[in-house]
Amino acid sequence: MKLKSLLGLLYLVVIVFTSCNEDKAVLASGSCTFAFDSIAYSANNAMASAKDSVYKDEDTTFTGKALTIEALTSSLNSHFTATIFFPDTLAVGTYTQNEYASMMFTYSMSGNIHYLSTKTTIKITSINSKYAEGEFFGTLKNGETEKPLTDGKFKVNIY
Repeated sequence: MKLKSLLGLLYLVVIVFTSCNEDKAVLASGSCTFAFDSIAYSANNAMASAKDSVYKDEDTTFTGKALTIEALTSSLNSHFTATIFFPDTLAVGTYTQNEYASMMFTYSMSGNIHYLSTKTTIKITSINSKYAEGEFFGTLKNGETEKPLTDGKFKVNIY
């Protein structure tokens, strides 16, 4: 009888500890890599913030969450930002320019050259309150000049 009770208790302890799902977090700093106009960029200091926000455009207004991913490239002369608005909570999924996602790339901070997205796809593959991971690509425009942004990947802590 004692043995069955001990085995039952051990079984319950194992279930409790294996069922806990701890939030995944980047151990050091986050990372972000991509190619802009076929030139590779990387940032080992990428991070994200998630805040309550109001999304508003010509047709839509809602209160939800905004996830903003930021990365200063290794050259310290270029800066990447991606923002996704979530109508409810942060969630895994694919978000496009038409579904509340956008990107901006400052090609030269000293020259003040900014490219804004005209087409955006951001795929969130993993997200919780502390960490986000995913892929992105799109087309960015400065004046009449459009350039592709491809092969984007990010792994960031959320602050």
